[in-house]
Amino acid sequence: MLADFFSPTPDPAHRARPALVVVHGGGWHSGDKTKFQPLSIRLAQRGYVVASVEYRLADEAPFPAAINDCLAAVRYLRANADRLGVDPEKIGAVGGSAGGHLVGLMASGADNPFLIGDVDGQVPSSRLQAAIVMAGPMQMLSGSVAEKSRNNPEQSNANRWLRDTVDDAPALYRQADAYEQINSDTCPILFLVGEFDLPARNEPSRKKLEKLGISTGVRVFADGKHGCWNRLPWIDQMVDQMDSFFRANL
Repeated sequence: MLADFFSPTPDPAHRARPALVVVHGGGWHSGDKTKFQPLSIRLAQRGYVVASVEYRLADEAPFPAAINDCLAAVRYLRANADRLGVDPEKIGAVGGSAGGHLVGLMASGADNPFLIGDVDGQVPSSRLQAAIVMAGPMQMLSGSVAEKSRNNPEQSNANRWLRDTVDDAPALYRQADAYEQINSDTCPILFLVGEFDLPARNEPSRKKLEKLGISTGVRVFADGKHGCWNRLPWIDQMVDQMDSFFRANL
């Protein structure tokens, strides 16, 4: 697995720590694990074992390869919990933009065999206990992603990633749709977003989660634009929110 690990200060009592998978953005076709290094370091300083992961991008392999890789990272942490000092019952994830979409899909689709991919024999669970989505689309079959797939197909990152349009492959887009797969087993999801980055984007998902009695919410950061999670002063404000949410839900 391609990942950078960031560990907190050793615990003299050797207690297992909660772990976080950090998933970078880039429209599913660019970016790498180094993009979220500042965020990962700050989270490790708060006491989490952090795995900043890479996944196969659109030009390397079509969907579902990327989500297969992200869920494999969760299983890796669980399978190697003793060696890594991780509590296998306390694994969360955070991602931004396309990485936010992937984290949303990890939260809602961890039991979907298509998203899990090929695994041999008995393997640890792919489930998260908590997730944070930063300005990532939960909806693929509907909403702005579907509109661009339909109305501007040559410029659609989703079409490039799924190798088809929403109208020609609705079943495939449904598999990639985190909103459609939200169910009673979905873990708590917090949404973090800048003021100028469409805070209402994931309102349907929040309403669906609330209806199911699953903890959720949105935190909007003043003057923030897309990608503000990698910039001061927003990164520190967001880490405060992440730490509070994960301490309550992991």
